[in-house]
Amino acid sequence: MRLDGVELFPPAPGFGEYFTGGLVSSAPDGLSVRRKAVPLARGGHRVEILAKGGAKGQTFRLRRVTSATRARDVAEAVRAARSAHSVVLFAYEDATEGQDRTTVALPGHQEALIEAVTASNPRTTVVLNTSSATSMPWLERTAAVLQMYYPGQEGAAATTAVLFGDCDPGGRLTQTFPVDDDRHPTAGDPRRYPGVDGVEEYSEGVHVGHRWYDAEGVRPLFPFGHGLSYTTFAYEDLTARPVGRGGGFDVSFRVRNTGRRDGITVAQVYVGASPDVRLDQAVRVLGGYRRVALRAGEARRVTVRVAARTLSLWDPGRHDWVLGTGRRTVQVGSSSRELPLSGVVHVKGARG
Repeated sequence: MRLDGVELFPPAPGFGEYFTGGLVSSAPDGLSVRRKAVPLARGGHRVEILAKGGAKGQTFRLRRVTSATRARDVAEAVRAARSAHSVVLFAYEDATEGQDRTTVALPGHQEALIEAVTASNPRTTVVLNTSSATSMPWLERTAAVLQMYYPGQEGAAATTAVLFGDCDPGGRLTQTFPVDDDRHPTAGDPRRYPGVDGVEEYSEGVHVGHRWYDAEGVRPLFPFGHGLSYTTFAYEDLTARPVGRGGGFDVSFRVRNTGRRDGITVAQVYVGASPDVRLDQAVRVLGGYRRVALRAGEARRVTVRVAARTLSLWDPGRHDWVLGTGRRTVQVGSSSRELPLSGVVHVKGARG
């Protein structure tokens, strides 16, 4: 497709057509949707579509989006939201292979749409079909947010099951969601991203992911491991005891479903730094976890084994792993920042 003789979606060498950007989704009638924002000067412009149609030809549909048409679309969405009891609003991010994201914000004008709809109906659930972490300046105005990522061909059925409460949302975040583009590990450091002179430096060391937020004292939007259920849980009665002479230990605690319906929690064990090792260490590391499904009112004792390998650190001087011995803090909860249980275990080496 050409605009004034310039190809809007030029093929990239070594990539298939649909990995060059511009592919958003499919229209309800099955047509592929591609779009591109272009500045246009006043006056006429020439659009050309060049394609091999085959024996049956091809179907094309053109639509222009301007600030005026966008305002009409938002107004229509607001009218529909005002007349509805509840609203489910889907937002997306069309990431693809071979391209970096330049922001954690939703693309296009979706934030303005969400703010307009939630202002007219606070019972709005936002469903996110995004590839990764997303900032949410509109979060406090929504009734709920459901992060579905890219769920595949059964995504509609899975989304519906969670929204209607047919199943508990048992997933948990495998990454930290930052508040915005100014508060995450690569913010303000062009050497980390997008790089300098074509070179990126991964200089976080051991402080990758949630470890960076913990070390820097930065509050995330949602912490690593976060996720809600349709019920509530209580964590109680923590104990930790060494296992054998290799340095590992077992963490045992009680999980209780305090709500009125069945649900799922993912109990997570975190271990603090070793006082005996003079190496750069994380504030806490994930020692292990257990996915626990409990009926309403049910309680269960859970044991998570923390292996010696998890408690070890890489010593570049020795070029080997070193067990982090000594008095180490043990914390248990539902995310890296929601840790109601805390205790201490003494880690000893094989000869300790």
